[in-house]
Amino acid sequence: MASNALDTISTKSRWEPLRKTLRLPLGLFRKAKKAAPPVSTRFTREGMQVLFMAIFVLLGAIIRDVNLLIVLAGTLLATLLIQWRICAKTLIGLTTYRRLPRSMHARKAFEIDLVITNPKRWLGAWLILAHDRLKFVSHDTSTQPISQAIGLLYSSIAPNTTRIQRYRCVMERCGRYQFLGTELTTRFPFGLLRGILTYQGGDNFIVQPAIGRLLPAWTGLFGLRTSGVKQRQTRSLSDEGDFFGLRAYRPGDSPRWIHWRSSARRDELVVKQFQQADSRELVILLDLHNEHTTDPVLLETHRKRGDMAVEFVATLVNHIASTNFGIVTVAIADAEPTVASRIQSRSQCSGLLDRLAVAHSGEEDKIGSALSLLELEFRRIENLLVVSTRPRSSFHSANHSNSNFVFWKSMNWLDVSHAGELSQYFVPAE
Repeated sequence: MASNALDTISTKSRWEPLRKTLRLPLGLFRKAKKAAPPVSTRFTREGMQVLFMAIFVLLGAIIRDVNLLIVLAGTLLATLLIQWRICAKTLIGLTTYRRLPRSMHARKAFEIDLVITNPKRWLGAWLILAHDRLKFVSHDTSTQPISQAIGLLYSSIAPNTTRIQRYRCVMERCGRYQFLGTELTTRFPFGLLRGILTYQGGDNFIVQPAIGRLLPAWTGLFGLRTSGVKQRQTRSLSDEGDFFGLRAYRPGDSPRWIHWRSSARRDELVVKQFQQADSRELVILLDLHNEHTTDPVLLETHRKRGDMAVEFVATLVNHIASTNFGIVTVAIADAEPTVASRIQSRSQCSGLLDRLAVAHSGEEDKIGSALSLLELEFRRIENLLVVSTRPRSSFHSANHSNSNFVFWKSMNWLDVSHAGELSQYFVPAE
C-alpha cells in the first residue's frame, strides 16, 4: 500500500510541471473564447430538405427494420453535423475593421475598405459574405432612420492573413453617419447550414458638405473688386509674406513652402511660416432658421434651403483657404451657435467643414447668440456677409439689429430661399 501511494505521488510530481506549463495558454484560450462574439447557425432551405429526408429515412428504417436505410439516415445526419462544425469553426476568431478616407464629401464618390483578419494558425476561411450596414443620424427625431447595407464576398482567407474588399459610397446629404455593425456569414462547404457572426457597430463618421464652384462675382459679397482679387492672388504666388520661422508640415500645405535643407537635417518635413500683415479679414455668418411647421412639404423645403446655405459657405471657406485669399471667420447660428476664428489653411478648413456638416436649426432663433460671439472676437467688422435661409426683413422684425449688436460697418444679406440671389455667385456640385 505504501509503495502504491509513493508511486501515485511520484506520478503527480512528474506531470506537475507540464500541467503548470499548459495552464496559462489554456486559460488564455478559454478567456478569448468567452470574449469572442458567439457564432450562431441556421438551417438553409436545402438543409431543411436534407433534415426532412434523414428523419423520413430513419422512420422507414425503424418501421421496416432495414439496416441500409439506417446507414443512409446516419450518413445524412453526419453530413449535417460536419456542416455545423465547419461553419462554426470557420467564423470563430475572425476580426473586422474599416479604413475610411481622410475626407468625404456629399454627392462625391469615396471608397471604404473592409478588412477581415483570420488569426487562426491552421484553419482557413472560405466563402465569407460580409454585410456592412450604416444609417444617417438625423437630428429630427420624428423621422424614421433608413439604413443601407452592402454585401462583400471573400472567396478565401488563409490562416494568419488579412483580406481587403473595397466598396464605393455616394452620400446625397452631408452630416453624421453611423455604422450599425458587420455581419459575417458562410455556407461552406455544402450549403446546408448558414453560420452567422455579428459585430455590433457604433462607429461614426462625418460626410462634409459638397464643394461647388464660385462665380467671379462672389468677391462683391465682401465689397471687393475682381481686379483687386487678381492682384492679391498674383502676389500670393510670388510673395507669401515675411518669412519668420519654421513649423511642422501639415496636410494641405503647399510644397513650395517646404524648407528642404531643414527638413533633411531634422529628418521630417518642415515648412516656412510667413507674416501676412495685409491679409484680408473676411467674416461670414451662417443663419439656419426654420419656421415652425408640421407640413412635410415645407419641412423638406426648409431642409433643402439649409443644405444649400451650408454648401455655399463650405465652398467659400474652402476656396479662400486653398487660394491664400485671406483669413476667414465663420459664425454658425444653429441649435448650438459657434464661431470658427481666423481660418487660413486647409487643415483648419477641414475642421470647419466637419462642423458645417452637422449644423442644424433648432427650435429657437439663435442669430443673436451668434452675433454676441462675433462681438467678442471683433470690436469692429468692415463687411459682414450673412448667408441666411430667411429674408432680411425677418431679421429686423425680430429686433436683432439694436445698438448692442451693430458693430459692423456694412452688412450684405444673402437669402438662399431666392434662387436668383445665389445663382449669380455659386454653382452647386452635381
